[in-house]
Amino acid sequence: MAAVFVKKFFGLACVTTALMAPVMALEAEQDTANFNVEKIEQAMKRFVRAPHPMASAEQKKYTQELKATLSKEGWDAQIQKFKTKIPNVAAERLGGKDKKANAVKEVEGENIIAQLKGSDRCLIMVGGHYDTKYYANMRFVGANDGGSSTAAMLELARVVSSIRKSEEKNRTANAEGGRFLDCTIGLAFFDGEEATLADWNDGERLLGVKDNIHGSRAFAATLERQFDGIAYKGLPIKGLLIIDMIGHKDQNLFITQGSNPQLAQKILTQKASVKIAAVNILIEDDHLPFAQIGVPFVHIIDWTNLAEWHTANDTLDIISNKNIANFGDLLVRFLRQKR
Repeated sequence: MAAVFVKKFFGLACVTTALMAPVMALEAEQDTANFNVEKIEQAMKRFVRAPHPMASAEQKKYTQELKATLSKEGWDAQIQKFKTKIPNVAAERLGGKDKKANAVKEVEGENIIAQLKGSDRCLIMVGGHYDTKYYANMRFVGANDGGSSTAAMLELARVVSSIRKSEEKNRTANAEGGRFLDCTIGLAFFDGEEATLADWNDGERLLGVKDNIHGSRAFAATLERQFDGIAYKGLPIKGLLIIDMIGHKDQNLFITQGSNPQLAQKILTQKASVKIAAVNILIEDDHLPFAQIGVPFVHIIDWTNLAEWHTANDTLDIISNKNIANFGDLLVRFLRQKR
């Protein structure tokens, strides 16, 4: 009896394993489609290793690392170099010690534009800045202001790539198309969002130089108007999400004034545990160059938790990697929707 029982038991185990295989595969697919808190933590730790304002040696080093990471995940990642003018803090007029230096200098910034090709002729973009604000006498690493959006976008790259691979392997991709996810997905890591001088408008007020959102202005200048909308490399942009300061432990996200109402509503219906609301507040950020040319955008920012903003206290201590992950999962649900 014992031998017969064991034989039947192992037979049942084999059948059970066979039946469970599709379920286990689905669970594995769902797991890779979720934001990973540990990976976000790793990305955050790398971001705050040292300050990296636009055109600094640290920023150029970080640019290469980000590009390599994106390429490894299967994205077509390109560095967009651009020239721009910024205040020269070495000049005596601006508090520096160089009496002969001009108050304005030209520097080279570097955006990273990454794409993952979709089946539909359209482009959905997510953008945010990856530079830290310059301070001469303060170690500013920008964990929330620059770091949180950068970490979220890096993890989004991994997740979207994983979803695409899984759908191709299991032939579960939406045959009809029409989802945001069926468009080519673009990630724009903008350089030079932060102003060089203390105040956002000091460059213009003192020197007549627009000293902010350098990278997004440079990228927007490459877009072209076609019969079906504003396009990048021939693909019409159906939506652009600009994210900034989304990782605070007391996360409270705003969709700001001017955001496309249809896109905003599709995000708000996915909110789940993420605290996010549309507000009648106008904020200047990387979305401005795109608003000016008619790209449908949504600007998302936490404009409540400002105690550490642009201070030395914007460190990992104020960050919740879980909050970043929850927000990222919201973005994925948004992308899975019909356009």
